[in-house]
Amino acid sequence: MVLADDSSTTTSIHCGVIGNPIEHSRSPSIHLSFAKQFELELRYQKYLVEPEDLKPFITNFFNRGGKGLNVTLPFKQEVIQIAKNISEESKLCQSVNTLYLNHQSEICGDTTDGKGLLADLVLKDFNIANKHILIVGAGGATTSILYALLQIGAIVTLHNRTKNKIEKIKSNFSSIGDIELYSENPLQKFDAIITATSIFNPQLLIPLLNNITPDTFIYDLNYKERADETLNFFRNNGIKRCSDGYGMLIAQAAKSFEIWHGVLPKII
Repeated sequence: MVLADDSSTTTSIHCGVIGNPIEHSRSPSIHLSFAKQFELELRYQKYLVEPEDLKPFITNFFNRGGKGLNVTLPFKQEVIQIAKNISEESKLCQSVNTLYLNHQSEICGDTTDGKGLLADLVLKDFNIANKHILIVGAGGATTSILYALLQIGAIVTLHNRTKNKIEKIKSNFSSIGDIELYSENPLQKFDAIITATSIFNPQLLIPLLNNITPDTFIYDLNYKERADETLNFFRNNGIKRCSDGYGMLIAQAAKSFEIWHGVLPKII
C-alpha cells in the first residue's frame, strides 16, 4: 500500500486518485490546471492501491488531512461499502468516483461521470432531452451514466451481448425511467449512439449501421487512441459527427473539483 506523504507544506490542499492500474491517469494534470484558475495550492497525486489495502488506505488518507479522492477502476463499486454516505445517483449507478468528508467528518461518495457526460454534450451542442439514445455495453461505464441520461429525459435503449445484464439494469433503474432492449429493426433510427465498451467490438456495431442516419451523433466514452477504432468504424460508414470521451473526462473532473473546493472551474 502506498501511503500519502507529508512532504508539502501544511497549507496545501491534498487530493488524489486511486486505482489499479493508475499510471495512465491524467487526473493530476487536469486538477492542477483547475487549481491555477483559483490560485489554490493543490497537491494532487496518483496512488496505486492493492484491493486488500483499499479501506485502510482511504481511512488513513482522510485521517491525515486529505481533502478528496477520485476513484477509478477497479474500485468504483468497492468504495460504496467504505463510504458512510453515498448519493442517490451513486446508489442507483452502483458507482462512486469521488470521495470527500462531510461536516461530521464522515467519508461520503458521489459519482460525477453522468454529470460530466451531460456537460460535455452541452459544449458539443447536442441537446439530449427527448432524444433516442442507444448505449452499447452493459458494464459499469454504462450504469455510471444512466441516471443522468434518464433524469434529463433521454429515451434509452441498451445493446449488449449478454441480455440478462440489460434486464438487471432495467430493473435497477425502473424507478426513474424505462430502458428498452435493442432489437434489429431497421426502421428504428437513433439520434445518438454512445459506446461504453472497453474494447472495439465490430460484431456489436455492425447491426447498428441500419439504425443510423448521417446526422446520428457517435460518442465513445473512451478517449484518445482507445476510441480511435470505434470512431473510425462509424466515420468509414458515413457518420461525420463523432467524439471521444476526453471532454467528459475533463467535465467529470470539474464536478469533483467543485465538490471538494466549492467552485466550478472553466472547462472550455
